[in-house]
Amino acid sequence: MANLRRKGGLGKAPERAAVRAEQLAAIDPNWNCPWPLDWQRHYCILAHLAADEPDGHLLDIAPGVTFDGDDIGR
Repeated sequence: MANLRRKGGLGKAPERAAVRAEQLAAIDPNWNCPWPLDWQRHYCILAHLAADEPDGHLLDIAPGVTFDGDDIGR
């Protein structure tokens, strides 16, 4: 997905790129989110961890706390 979000990642032909963008939007409207990919990755990790909590909330996670090598506390 990171490659698809890059400039020209959907292809050089504008019409084909537009079709591909529509197809991706049909699968996931947020496929080309405006936030950085590392933020999205951290969010997904935290959402998964929060789903395991009885009340759905996590305690404060300070910068420097890592999960699979990602600093999810930043």
